[in-house]
Amino acid sequence: MRRLTRSAVRLTLVVAVLFPAAAAVEVAPLQAASDPQTAALPERELYPLVFPVDGQYSFTDTFGAPREGNRLHQGIDIFADKLTPVVAVADGTIIKVTIGERAGRYIVVEHDDGWRSYYIHLNNDSPGTDDGLRNESPAGISKGARVEAGELLDYVGDSGNAESTPAHLHFELHAPDGIVVNPYPHLLAATGAPADRVQSAFESAYGDLPDAEAITVVGSFDPGDGFAAGVWVHADIAYMGTWGRPQACPASGVRLLDVTKPVEPELIGAIATGEEYPESDTDSVWAGDVDTDAFTGDVAVVAVSLCDNSERNRFREAFRGLAIYDVTDPNNPAPLAEYHSGDRTQGVHELDVITRADGRVLAAATVMQSLPHTAGARGDVRLIDITDPANPFETADWDFRSDAPAASEWLRAVDEEQLHAHGVAFDESGNRLWVAVWDAGAVMLDVTDPAQPKIAQSVEEVASAEGNVHTVATSSELGLMVLSSEDLWPVDRPSHVAGWGYQRIFDLTGEPLADFVAGDDDHAADNPVPLDGFHTAHNAQLLEGRLYSSWYSSGVRVVDVSDPTNPLEIGHFVPPPTRDPQAYWIAPDGTARLAMVWDVRVVDDLIYATDMNTGLWILRYVGDDAARFERYQ
Repeated sequence: MRRLTRSAVRLTLVVAVLFPAAAAVEVAPLQAASDPQTAALPERELYPLVFPVDGQYSFTDTFGAPREGNRLHQGIDIFADKLTPVVAVADGTIIKVTIGERAGRYIVVEHDDGWRSYYIHLNNDSPGTDDGLRNESPAGISKGARVEAGELLDYVGDSGNAESTPAHLHFELHAPDGIVVNPYPHLLAATGAPADRVQSAFESAYGDLPDAEAITVVGSFDPGDGFAAGVWVHADIAYMGTWGRPQACPASGVRLLDVTKPVEPELIGAIATGEEYPESDTDSVWAGDVDTDAFTGDVAVVAVSLCDNSERNRFREAFRGLAIYDVTDPNNPAPLAEYHSGDRTQGVHELDVITRADGRVLAAATVMQSLPHTAGARGDVRLIDITDPANPFETADWDFRSDAPAASEWLRAVDEEQLHAHGVAFDESGNRLWVAVWDAGAVMLDVTDPAQPKIAQSVEEVASAEGNVHTVATSSELGLMVLSSEDLWPVDRPSHVAGWGYQRIFDLTGEPLADFVAGDDDHAADNPVPLDGFHTAHNAQLLEGRLYSSWYSSGVRVVDVSDPTNPLEIGHFVPPPTRDPQAYWIAPDGTARLAMVWDVRVVDDLIYATDMNTGLWILRYVGDDAARFERYQ
């Protein structure tokens, strides 16, 4: 590879990054510095990098400036003549060489310290033309290649949505935790600008601390047809499911969104759509790597169920169960196999997948009301071996109503249909499976032998109607379990408690520790049950001392459970209330514009949440940044 000579300002790395407004510092056109001197900056220091454009250039601080589509500018535009060399700013590995609709040709380099640099709008024209036909990178520039600081990556261009602007490089800098950094002061330092000028730029960019309880919007994607459901994230792809109802069933399947740039999620395709499975839900999805003797690569497992689960519709000829795909190349997913949950069933609602130490890959799925729908032949909980994802097979089925010793006692207190299995979650070993049983709480199954599941433990929620246990979240590290109760009927009636759903926190022995209700402090004492939305718990994840939850109209809630007897809410985010495009959700008081957050998933300090009406939201709890920032003062 060609290596271009340039010295870098080498300063000690200090992470002090927020989401600031655009700084006001303007920069006159600059000549590339040939040998800038290291400048010691008072109080705070900068990220060391080589300037990414090798030639004549000019730039100003436009980070955070508004852009079309309700976006903010997430980088710095460095203007230079087309075909001016673009070089790596640090030693690292190329993790992406691709083309995006807005970004045009672009390259992403992951530095050896975990930071990432983005080089966007690279040249796509044959020299001397504007034909958009250049598709090859310089020799040696490909995904997986190592590069050194100052090494040639490509050339300045005007690809993507830069066709109507002068040629320039859009440059971004991302910290290891995914937050987007204003690169302006770091670039300015790399030019050899005076230390006082760099210091001023740094303070303008990073001077304000965030609200310690704030959740910041990083990016979003609204497909426009509503009914977004579960979300899973693997290998920089977000998998967003869809749910539906008989008269409102978009059957959009699972959309695949490239979130390499979380500020601009990019739709790259969909699986399990209505073309494959007409009038279907795809509520839940899991994706991950499978490395067995039978298969090596990435796999997506999709829960497929019927939008219309009436008895008449269940008898029609239609697939319902699990759809399994090879997503090793997410741009070209390929069907691998199907697992049919059985005729007369409504299909799979929730699922979880685990790779065990013994090398087996197991899926657990809930087929709600399977027991009554199959006249007692098949239980609600299914265990499926997908060690060879092209040849899945069921190892066992289980049902609380037929297999739990205490079932008869519960059946005297609760209607049979209220004892269906709703959610499943493996523990970290894959030898234990937690099952959310709607009005009976949670049951832990020993699935060491997946052909012989046995009850190992049970946690009773209530002994009458109103348990509504939708999901169970557990953490062996924290020693905690959380049951999320979904209650969509907030007013008094026989056998019904007034109020929305809640979350109950237990230790792993089943000892109750505390209850949590989102927004307890948001409502006046004389109006404890708000009716302007659906303020109930739905899904949850326990991670590193925190509980992250989706609460429908109460949005995303982040709760500190380091003292589980005293859960403390430390942040929340509610998407903009929006009219349901399928005209299904209307609040009890008639409000038609609602937030309806279905799912939440935390990956690498980013919170991925789905709102039923507005799609995917990528968020970040920034309280950590305030604490981290203060540590470096």
